[in-house]
Amino acid sequence: LLDRIDVEDLDRRTGSWIAEQQRLSAGAGLAMDGKTVRGSGDGETAALHLLSAILHGSGAVVAQVAVESKTNEITKVAPLLANLNIQGVVVTGDALLTQRGIARHLVEDKHADYVFTAKNNQPTLRKDIEDLFASQEQEARRRQGAGNTPPETEAFPPSAQDRR
Repeated sequence: LLDRIDVEDLDRRTGSWIAEQQRLSAGAGLAMDGKTVRGSGDGETAALHLLSAILHGSGAVVAQVAVESKTNEITKVAPLLANLNIQGVVVTGDALLTQRGIARHLVEDKHADYVFTAKNNQPTLRKDIEDLFASQEQEARRRQGAGNTPPETEAFPPSAQDRR
């Protein structure tokens, strides 16, 4: 009986149900992460590698796709998120997933936000981020020297509570 179950359909339906129960809504965090299933391979068969969508906080897996040995996680992001409504959700990913195409897919197609890690695999992006923070720090020091608002409050939007 169990061998007749469509495991991909079961996995998709279970993940969707979990996402509904966990109230996957605007502002919620969703991590994309790849892991190799320990013990799933042997000398002849490659170990199973999965890309998963995991809810921040609860750690519930709401979607997962297999990553074939001839490809990588980057090509599996769209299929991973295909059946999830993640409008307004903040999606996080490691440095491997820090790709323009993935960012565009999240913003333009899924209407989500993202926070990605920028490491040395994206040297131009990393340099741009460093330059941005350096210029903001210089401006904050200039303002503080001129007797204006202390720089620690400049980092928060006007609607944020005072963090002092």
